[in-house]
Amino acid sequence: MKLDEKDLMILDLLQQDANMSNKEISDRVNLSMTPVYERIKKLMTTTVLRQKVYLLDRRKLDLNLMVLVSISMEKHSNESALLFMEEIQKFPEVVECFHVTGAFDYQLKVMVRDVDHYHEFNFNKLATIKGIRHMESYFVMKEIVNTTRLPLFL
Repeated sequence: MKLDEKDLMILDLLQQDANMSNKEISDRVNLSMTPVYERIKKLMTTTVLRQKVYLLDRRKLDLNLMVLVSISMEKHSNESALLFMEEIQKFPEVVECFHVTGAFDYQLKVMVRDVDHYHEFNFNKLATIKGIRHMESYFVMKEIVNTTRLPLFL
């Protein structure tokens, strides 16, 4: 799907506030409400807009520690990869998991209450996954950039 400047403006506004009304959007992008409605409908139909969600403040939910975990696997077989990917999705503490290139095979972003909670997660959940050869944990000291907003280019 080819996006034009107006589509990108609408997407940018919706990334800032998914609850923004069509009226507010139409005022900002200099279109009437009907074309804005039609464009948003088209963006949803083509799944450029996938879903509307609320962003939660993790600290207000007592998730004070973010840990990045690098994992390397013993074997690089399809079976091993599928098993890991299936198992890792069972843990609510894992909010992101990426299959990566380089020295490690997977990179996780884990949210927990504190170091004790991470220790419990690491030993009682993560370490139970078969085939993990090595793990390295990095405790996030400060978040410099943390956004769900994607860069939009014409």
